[in-house]
Amino acid sequence: MNRRFLGILFLISSLAMGSLPAEATAEALSKYRARHDVCLQGDVKTIDLQIDKFEQQLAANPKDSLAKAFLGSACALRAKFGKWGPTKLSFLKRGRKLMEEAVAASPTDARVRMVRAIAYYRIPKRFGVRDTSVADFQALVPAAKAGGKLTKGERQAILYYAAHAFREEKVAGSEELLTLCRKLDPNSEYGKLAH
Repeated sequence: MNRRFLGILFLISSLAMGSLPAEATAEALSKYRARHDVCLQGDVKTIDLQIDKFEQQLAANPKDSLAKAFLGSACALRAKFGKWGPTKLSFLKRGRKLMEEAVAASPTDARVRMVRAIAYYRIPKRFGVRDTSVADFQALVPAAKAGGKLTKGERQAILYYAAHAFREEKVAGSEELLTLCRKLDPNSEYGKLAH
């Protein structure tokens, strides 16, 4: 067997067994999430500023897959809140490309995959990324159940959004995921939303 084939087998087995390591740091995730949360407010000029910050981070560290994933999600949000059709489509295409590159560069990084899974879940179905979102969640759910290096909030976010994606796509287990999300912390943001 050649090395590439063995590498692919290892990746598939690690995904199937739910052993996605959380390689990106919680600190980086916190910083990037704060930038991303600003984008959720919907102000295009503010989103453009956050996109610039993610681009600066990538210029300083081109191998930062987490920053690339969040940049991709910020671009998708820029598309959502933009007003001119061609610009919206351009940002959406760029966002998808960046998130695909981020996961391809760090396929076993649970945090990078989580950003893409949630972002793709939020993109309208007509853009054809829902299957990728569901597949990402199927790889992430065992890691969320096991805990490992993922924070409680990250685990709950995965369980919460996976439950909704599974329900919409008629994948078994959505209610179990909501129950697990509540059990982790019933008083947290996701714990309350999971009721």
